[in-house]
Amino acid sequence: MDLGARQRTRQSWRRRAGSADVTPALADVPVGDPARPAASFATPAVFRGLCSAWPACRWTEQSLARALPTVRVSRSRSGEYPRDSASGKPCPMETVPTARFLAALREGPPTVYVHGEVLPDALLADCPPPHPLLRGERVARRSLWLSGDGARSPLHYDLPMVLLCQLHGRKRVTLYSPRYHDLMRPQCSTWPALTAQERIAGTSLGAAELRGCEGLIVELRPGDALLMPSGWWHEVESVGDARDRLCASVGLNWPSIADALPAFA
Repeated sequence: MDLGARQRTRQSWRRRAGSADVTPALADVPVGDPARPAASFATPAVFRGLCSAWPACRWTEQSLARALPTVRVSRSRSGEYPRDSASGKPCPMETVPTARFLAALREGPPTVYVHGEVLPDALLADCPPPHPLLRGERVARRSLWLSGDGARSPLHYDLPMVLLCQLHGRKRVTLYSPRYHDLMRPQCSTWPALTAQERIAGTSLGAAELRGCEGLIVELRPGDALLMPSGWWHEVESVGDARDRLCASVGLNWPSIADALPAFA
């Protein structure tokens, strides 16, 4: 991106944000070619409509409750996960009936979240790895994300590559390159940190230290997918569907954390 285009991007972001205090320098995540192998992407890419044919995009509250009688949820007074900023502690977890969980999403603030739980066997066939993008990749984990409007995972990074597939509602994702790692002030000084809690940033999107850092932003709609390479910092905010406040996503991760570690040496 040339200097003029970068300045126009910053000015556009200021207009959208409505405040000069919000971190500028956010450009749109580029659209990727799904015919390329995922391993060839060194930076994030969005694939519009990549998963629109998935049966998972037709999930309803009723079909989810039938397939999953119960779900394991994280609880947060602040609406942030996996660490509750209101208490400064990891979010407590419990198993609840799925119908009760979905009702809670409709009724109030985002205090419960199915936060990256392993996708149950009953739903695996609804989320096939997209080809040719993931041809030759061995998906190590498929994770389920169910939340209400406003739920947020603050800046953090993952060790595997991630393909975040949006099924219901929308998600806004802000991303920063691993080169800004020190500015993020992660919870753990070890590189790389092995637990999700340790990979959370000590800074936030509006922090002064990020002002001027070049980031990316994207809003995922149902059927879209976002590829995030290993180590990229990202914050994710759920935007629930207007009818039922539900935001549903599935994440495909590869390689396994153990196999990903050598890339960080």
